[in-house]
Amino acid sequence: MVKKAITHLKLDAANRGKLQKLSSVANEYMRVTQAYVDLLIKQEIKEPDKYASVPEKEVQTPLSKRWQRCAWQQACGIVQSWYSNECKNPPILKNICIQANANVVQIEPSITETFDYWLRISTLEPGAPVRIPIQLYDRAKETLASFEKLCTGVTLSFRDGEWYVTFVVERKTKKPEPKKVVGIDIGMVSIVSTSEGRHYGNISEKLRKRVEKSAQKRRRKQKLNACLIKKGKPKVSLSNNRTEAYAKNEIGRALNFMLSELPQGTSVAFERLSVKDMRFKSRQMNRALRASQLGYVRDKLKFKLDERGSRYKSVQPAYSSQQCSKCGFTFKMNRSNQSEFYCLCCGNSANADENAACVIAERFGDDELNKLPFREVETVLAIRFLRRHLVARSATAGPVRDAVQLWLPP
Repeated sequence: MVKKAITHLKLDAANRGKLQKLSSVANEYMRVTQAYVDLLIKQEIKEPDKYASVPEKEVQTPLSKRWQRCAWQQACGIVQSWYSNECKNPPILKNICIQANANVVQIEPSITETFDYWLRISTLEPGAPVRIPIQLYDRAKETLASFEKLCTGVTLSFRDGEWYVTFVVERKTKKPEPKKVVGIDIGMVSIVSTSEGRHYGNISEKLRKRVEKSAQKRRRKQKLNACLIKKGKPKVSLSNNRTEAYAKNEIGRALNFMLSELPQGTSVAFERLSVKDMRFKSRQMNRALRASQLGYVRDKLKFKLDERGSRYKSVQPAYSSQQCSKCGFTFKMNRSNQSEFYCLCCGNSANADENAACVIAERFGDDELNKLPFREVETVLAIRFLRRHLVARSATAGPVRDAVQLWLPP
């Protein structure tokens, strides 16, 4: 099943009265969702059941039971994600974002040419829903025509004084059996490098400068917020949407180019990155890390592969940059700098990103290694190297071979 989101559908054709009713139910919805989130975290429920009874007594609200069920399900998803990501600060829902189902928001086709669809939204007044018209842009119409089904669930969001809705479409597709596996290394120099020796996109100097300016601007805003807090005034936002949009545009272009050259039936292996744990001692390197948007590259790659109908697998990334793709020797000094790889065992010399991509491709079907935690990977790689290169040698190895055989586990 392939799904795709149709985003940025404006609700600007609705009159002010309808939007005011939508804002009223949205504000109450977010308040209730936040209350459910706080309640679940207070009770330390790490895996909440979204189908469990809604705690109506703990949270009093004029919302209908259907709206309360939506808020409860969204809160369960937020809390589960918060625990799985091992976050420390409790989540605070600042922006309006409603994940609604067909019980509270229904998509109705329009019978006129003026609009394409209508949203029938339940309000705080029982039996008095509002209908908001939607006009699709050309790209949205093309996407809708290329997919079989329009899903009933929608996402309503309020950004920069405008209401938006997101549709989701899906189609059934059978992913082909893998004929070939290509490894992909997501990096801070080239956006993606493949095991076939191709590089797509790079973190340009222009983007680095933009991130540097954004960091300076953020520091100034932080100082301003400290003064505003003392004066009891509202804080200013620290986000810089322009810099993020510029980086995401470069990433999307590189991924599209790579996928256009990827043969049909090719499976893809990439690293199971944990970006939240990645830190450098240098502040400049940390800014370069933010510029590279590694987490966004990973998520965008998954989305595009699903849309394309290609098989993929995220593999264990531990020591992939230090392991030789030829002999399997894993050592920190094999990679003395960011761009070059030289194996101290077999003398294999290659581009560091290309070597890592080849190692990632080899781990596509390595179920044993992919199930291991990070700390145990180095030991397994060392044992595999010794089995392959010392025990398998001829009898001239003599006592060394016998000693290694006794040391290695069965």
